[in-house]
Amino acid sequence: MLSTPLLADALPRFEDYEVSVYLGAIHPPKWIRRVASDEWRDDLGKLVEPPEINFAGKYFLAVHSCGTGCRYYTLTDLSSGRDLDVLRDFDTVEPLPKTRDGHEYMTELFSRPNSRMLVAQYHVKLSQGSEECRERAFLFEDEKLKSITNTRRVCRRL
Repeated sequence: MLSTPLLADALPRFEDYEVSVYLGAIHPPKWIRRVASDEWRDDLGKLVEPPEINFAGKYFLAVHSCGTGCRYYTLTDLSSGRDLDVLRDFDTVEPLPKTRDGHEYMTELFSRPNSRMLVAQYHVKLSQGSEECRERAFLFEDEKLKSITNTRRVCRRL
C-alpha cells in the first residue's frame, strides 16, 4: 500500500489524458513536401517525419532542424491543415535558451497520438561537459498548453 505523500508525487501518464484519434482525410501542413516515397522535407529543405497524427487525436507535432544544435517545433491540425503557434517556447535557437540557474539547454518533446499530454525533457548543459535531464508535463486544452507538473530534475524513459 502506498502512503499519501507517494501518491501525491505520482507522475501523470499519457493514458491519463486519452482522446479519440481522428480517422478522416489528412490535410498535410503547407510547409511540407514529399520528395520520395519515404522522404519528406520542410520549407527549409530539411528532412522531417511524414505527416501523421502523433499528438492529441488529430495533430502532427514535427521537429525541424535549423542547423547544429538548433531545432524548432511545429504543430498542425491534420483534420484541417491549420498550423497552431503553441510550441515556440520549446525552440532551441541562437542564442541557446538558459535555465533560471543560467545553464544552456535543448528541449525534446514526447507525445502520443491518443493523448493530450505532452512531455518536455530539457537536456541541460552543466560544467565540465556533463548534462542533467529535467522534465515537465503539459496538458493540451483549448489549443493551449498548460503545465500540469513542476519541472523535475530527473527524466523518465519515454
